[in-house]
Amino acid sequence: MENGKKKSSNKKMIFAIVGGAIAVFCLCIVVAAIMSPSEESTPSPSAIPATSQPEPTKIDLPEPTATESKSSRCVPASNLQLEAIRLGIKGISEQNDIKTGWTVKSSDYENAWFVAAKIYGAGMENGTGPGLWIISGDPENPSSGAFSVDGFAKEFSDRGTGETLGFNFSMFDDGAQEALECASND
Repeated sequence: MENGKKKSSNKKMIFAIVGGAIAVFCLCIVVAAIMSPSEESTPSPSAIPATSQPEPTKIDLPEPTATESKSSRCVPASNLQLEAIRLGIKGISEQNDIKTGWTVKSSDYENAWFVAAKIYGAGMENGTGPGLWIISGDPENPSSGAFSVDGFAKEFSDRGTGETLGFNFSMFDDGAQEALECASND
């Protein structure tokens, strides 16, 4: 009888192992089916409904006038001021030049003008900068050469900063930012 129980017990164990294996296999198939993407589950661009958005309203704005784009303190730089800057630019590269410049009288110094101008040359056909310099004296009769104030002026001209003379010209001095803005709008 013991042999009969043993055979029955072995059969149950085999059925349990085979049944467990089948259950694990079925479970794997179900998980794989759920996890794998199917064509139906991926939305196509055409399946997204088109939304109706109104066209943007076009507003015709007037072009800014010279008084709107330039500070009232900006005046065109004189030929002598431009020549002082041009000499410094040519000292670095003969191919570089300036075309126009804008100047603003600084109230931080007795008689000094910030002059800003875009620099033109090879690879800079539309102008780069502008650079910023400071020149003392009357615009039509400058009493000094130009001193470099910003990075563009220092990079593209051989004009010193004025520090050796005890001056510490800065982008934060009165008139510096306005001159740059005027030349940027050129």
